Amino acid sequence: MPFVEPGGYSKGELDRAGERIRIGAETPNDLVLLDNWRASHLYVLNTFQSSLRFRRARSAGGDTITIAQRLKRRPTIIDKLRREQGMSLSRMHDIAGCRLIFPDVASLNHFRGGVLSSRAAHELVGGKERYNYIDHPKPSGYRGIHDVYKYNVGSTGGVKWNGLRLEIQYRTVVQHAWATAVEISDIVNATRLKFSQANASISRLFLLCSEILARVHEGREGYCADLTNQNLLFEYQGLEDELHAILRLRNLTSSEFQKFARSSRLFILINYTSGDMEGKLEAEGFSDNASAAARYSEVEAKLQDVADVVLVGSSQQDAIKLAYTNYFSDASGFIYMLDNALSELRGHH
Repeated sequence: MPFVEPGGYSKGELDRAGERIRIGAETPNDLVLLDNWRASHLYVLNTFQSSLRFRRARSAGGDTITIAQRLKRRPTIIDKLRREQGMSLSRMHDIAGCRLIFPDVASLNHFRGGVLSSRAAHELVGGKERYNYIDHPKPSGYRGIHDVYKYNVGSTGGVKWNGLRLEIQYRTVVQHAWATAVEISDIVNATRLKFSQANASISRLFLLCSEILARVHEGREGYCADLTNQNLLFEYQGLEDELHAILRLRNLTSSEFQKFARSSRLFILINYTSGDMEGKLEAEGFSDNASAAARYSEVEAKLQDVADVVLVGSSQQDAIKLAYTNYFSDASGFIYMLDNALSELRGHH
C-alpha cells in the first residue's frame, strides 16, 4: 500500500485551514487538508520506528525496551489547536510519535545517546535539552525526554516528506506508569490534569506522587526538590485523605471492575465524595447514548451532594477503550510502585 504524500497545498493554506478549525469555522475542505497532512506523517513514522527497532535489536538489553508508535487522532489535533492559541498545523511536532519505555534512566540515556549520535541527516529541532523533562521536570510532575526531528533525506523516494516533524518520547517504566495514571485519572475524575487544566488540589497530589516515585525508584529529586521526605509524605497524605484520587485508581484496577468495564461501551462513573460511601467508585454501563443520558441526569440529581457523577460518553469512546482495556496493568503498576515508595519513605521516619 503506497504512503500518502503531502500534496496540493502550501503551508500557508494548511495553517489558514487550521485557524478556521480552531475557531469552529472550518469548511469540509479544511478537514480534508488536515486528514491528508496527518496521513502523510505515516511515511516518516514508519521510517523512524524501523530505525529505532533496528537499533533496539542491536542493543544490549534491547528486549527490555518497549517501542510504540501512533498518529495523533483528529479530535486530539483539533483540541490542541484550540488549547494552544499560538499553535499552527504546519508546526505541530507531535502529529507522529514514537514512544520508547526503558527499565531505568541509565539505559534510556545510553540508547538516546546512540540515536543522537547517528549519522542520519534528520534535523533535531530545539537542541538536546529543550524537552528534557527528566533533568528539568514539568511543574505538573511529568518526567521524560522528548526529541523533535524534521525529516530530511536526499533520496528521490523520500524527499517529498522532507520537513515533516516527528516526536520521539523517552520514558522509564516508572515515568510511564505515572503518566498513564494521570490519563486514567483525567477520565475517572473528569479533569484535564494531562493538560495542566485540572483542579489545583488533584494536580498537586499527582505532582507529589511523581516526586515520591522519582526519589525512591530512580534516586533523584523531581520538581519538588525543596520538600523534605517528611513534608512530602505529610502533604501527600493530607491531599489523598481529602480527594481519594489514588483510592479511586486502586478501585478501578480491581478485577471486578475490569470485567465490568470490558462489557460496556458507555459509562456513568460515580465518585463518592462524602457520607458512608466516601472514596468509593461505582460504575453503570450502557450500550446507547439515550439511556445513558437519561440515567445520567437522574443519578446526578440524586447524588449531587455526596458524589461527583461523570458520563464518559460516545465522544470519548477511544479514550474509554484505551483506559479500560489496555491500561489496567499500567494503573496497577503505578499503584504497586507508589505503595512501595510510600512504605520505604515512611520507614525512614
